[in-house]
Amino acid sequence: MHSLSQKTIVISGINMKDGGIFTIMDNCLQKISQYIQNKDIKVIALVHDKSKFEYPNIEYLEFPEAKKSWFKRLYFEYFYFKKLAKKLNPDIWFSLHDVSPNVIAKKRFVYCHHPTVFYKATFNDWKFDYKVGVFSILYKYLFQINIKKNEAVFVQQHWIKKEFEKLYNINNVRVCQPEFVAVSNSKKIKLDASKIHFFYPLIARSFKNIECIAEALQLLPDTLKNQIQVHLTFGKNDSKYGDYILNHYSLPQFVFTEKLTRNEVFSYYEAMDCLLFPSKLETWGLPLSEAKGFNKPILAADLPYAKETIGDYEKVSFFDANNPKELARLITDFVAKTIQYQGNKYTFDTSNQLNDWNAIFDFILKE
Repeated sequence: MHSLSQKTIVISGINMKDGGIFTIMDNCLQKISQYIQNKDIKVIALVHDKSKFEYPNIEYLEFPEAKKSWFKRLYFEYFYFKKLAKKLNPDIWFSLHDVSPNVIAKKRFVYCHHPTVFYKATFNDWKFDYKVGVFSILYKYLFQINIKKNEAVFVQQHWIKKEFEKLYNINNVRVCQPEFVAVSNSKKIKLDASKIHFFYPLIARSFKNIECIAEALQLLPDTLKNQIQVHLTFGKNDSKYGDYILNHYSLPQFVFTEKLTRNEVFSYYEAMDCLLFPSKLETWGLPLSEAKGFNKPILAADLPYAKETIGDYEKVSFFDANNPKELARLITDFVAKTIQYQGNKYTFDTSNQLNDWNAIFDFILKE
């Protein structure tokens, strides 16, 4: 029997199935499961596959069809969820993945973290990953639907907040930075002690810009190349772009690990020497936070998302994502142990920022 004062929160992320977006869903549910202990709050999570979550105190509803096609996803968001909301009668509907669905709830919130709306798709994007091109056009309009019906719109960075306010003429955008949630990890990984190990955890998408690393490696002298391994977290048949990289650059320095679990990724952070991050498009860039959490050196694309994600940190240098020569120079200095890190400073006003999941939950539950 529910008490009259009990609050019901629906957290929706039906297509957050892998990569960075799965991490967001996973961290959110892990944290809210702890947050609601001894509180009169019911949480219903709408997920792609409930076998991936074991956090207690949460009721899971599964939507395995959601990733089958965009039509399915839009059907759920704009039609089915209206019926579901009537049945569940939530106080709060928290859409964790970009779109503001047609639902009735006392309060609605949306978390927007899809960055393609600010991205100019390249020829390679259309060739290997046409969805990036389509999304860079489509998302601008999808974000817009129902956006003004939200109590607040959450974004991950200050530069995105400014863009959203301008683009959608809204003034209720709140910055909430993804919290670095460590995974308890007993698994150790042994890497060849005679090599310098660079790590780039990614899903092989065209904007991840692996070419920049490949071209940079090709500029290095053999004596240097022989000392290096670059670990990439994809394998054969993962994506058209991934296969292009595998076929086009058969470099002995590249080590393809296939997809790793979160625990395995954390083992690599512990064992690696340096994170490489040439991606041209992120709303956050979680590996940057994670590598910083392990106090590891970082070589990253000189782009606004990377600087804001990294924040105050000494052991980082930046390179032009379109200039492999710059990256080759940094790799050379790193291997020779002569690198002078640029370092990075945080420059935004953080007074209104929500800094962890608990702060977000406090905010959405505020009367």
